[in-house]
Amino acid sequence: MMKHFGASSYMKKILIFMFISIFALSVFLKIGYTKVLTISHQETGEVYEKIRVESGEVLKYKWIHSFEHIPWIEEYKILDNNSLQLYEIKVAGFGAGIPENKGIVEVRDGMVVMSNLDQNFEEINWINSNTALEYIGLNDEEIIKGSDLPHHEPLKLVVKEMLSIWPRFH
Repeated sequence: MMKHFGASSYMKKILIFMFISIFALSVFLKIGYTKVLTISHQETGEVYEKIRVESGEVLKYKWIHSFEHIPWIEEYKILDNNSLQLYEIKVAGFGAGIPENKGIVEVRDGMVVMSNLDQNFEEINWINSNTALEYIGLNDEEIIKGSDLPHHEPLKLVVKEMLSIWPRFH
C-alpha cells in the first residue's frame, strides 16, 4: 500500500512540475498564428521565398512590359482573410494586355494610374520572366528579384496563416 501512495505522490509532483513548466514557457514564448507570404513553383511546390507579413502591408510587383518595354507596377494590400486586394496599377503608357480604363484613371508623375480597383485574389499565378519581372516588394522594400526566380516557370504567390512558436522578446 505504501508503494501505491508513493507512486501517486510522485505522479502529482511530475504533473505540478509539467504545469509550472508549461506556464513558464507560455510566458516566454508566443504561440499563435502568423501570416506568411510564400513564393513557390506551381507544379513542384519548391519554395523560393517565405516571409512574415501582416494585414494592411503593401505588396508590389514591378514589371517591364514585354513588348512596349515600359514600367508596369501593381500594388496589392494584404487583407485580414489572407487574400490580396489589387488596389492600384501604374503604367507608363498603353499597349497589348494593359487595361485602358479600370477604376479611377489619372496621370501622376508621368504614369497612368488606375486606382480604387478593389479586386481580390486568393493567390497570384504567373509564368516568370527574368526580363519582365523586375522585383516583388513589400512596403517599398524589394524582397526578391525576378532574375532570382526560375525563367519561364509557373510560379505562385500566396499568403497563409501558419502556426508559429517564437520567443516573445527578441
